[in-house]
Amino acid sequence: MWKKVIAVLLGLILGYWFLDDFDPDHLKGKRVLITGASTGIGEQIAYHYAAFGAKLMITSRRENVLQEVISNCRERGAKDGEYYYVTADMANMSSTEQVIKEAVKKLGGLDILVLNHIVIMPLGEWRGTPQNLTTLEQVTDINYKAYIHLTSHALSELEKNKGSIIVVNSLAGKVAIPFVAAYSASKFALDGFFSALRQEFKMRNCDISITSCIMGLIGTENAVSQLAQFGQDYLLSVMNQARPSDAALAIIKGGATRSREIFFPYMSVRSSYLLRDWLPETIEYVIRYINTPSHYI
Repeated sequence: MWKKVIAVLLGLILGYWFLDDFDPDHLKGKRVLITGASTGIGEQIAYHYAAFGAKLMITSRRENVLQEVISNCRERGAKDGEYYYVTADMANMSSTEQVIKEAVKKLGGLDILVLNHIVIMPLGEWRGTPQNLTTLEQVTDINYKAYIHLTSHALSELEKNKGSIIVVNSLAGKVAIPFVAAYSASKFALDGFFSALRQEFKMRNCDISITSCIMGLIGTENAVSQLAQFGQDYLLSVMNQARPSDAALAIIKGGATRSREIFFPYMSVRSSYLLRDWLPETIEYVIRYINTPSHYI
């Protein structure tokens, strides 16, 4: 057992040691599309890109909030910078093509596609109820299928520009988490699809990078609210909640350096992922323990 623990620690240290250098000047003038950019991590990603001099197209369902984000981008970036928005519902697959077309039209092309949107779903047990099945359909469409549709419509433009795809994923897509079975399944599916696509790109010498961003507990308003409503007070008390702005910067750095995967917060997420394979029963016990809601006790 101790050999496995030492190996995990060594892996964490090496991960830090070999981090790629990030050059923010590389992002100046880059044409970036960000989905789910009205709040949380996506909103912060937009602000960082604006500060780095990128050209932006952001999207979500709420026009009034997108307008506010664009206004904030002008404060953080250039007053006359190219910042655009388009409203879209990612549950509607036909809208994904329109989003890509609008981004290419407004920006004059596309260099970076940031896939970040999710559907907010209530936490709860899987009992096979009609509501469970309805949630499954919604989560699969928005958290998984829409990512693939957007990527598919953007491929020709990204290949032409030797661009990047940044997939904002979750630790729940590497290690199964209770009470979010449908969400966790959608994130595992994303990991499988984009890992396979990355292999295909390499096999046909397609110079599009895919960066999978494995996120832990980020202190967004939606995440904290959902956990609190379900009574996961212990989880919120023992787990550090990373700032959305810090998570956004880590995501941007990973994409800019064309990294295969990034983990954030690094130590907690990377160690959980390594322990999944080396000490699976131990990590599952820890996950069950810290995710036990107050009404179970």
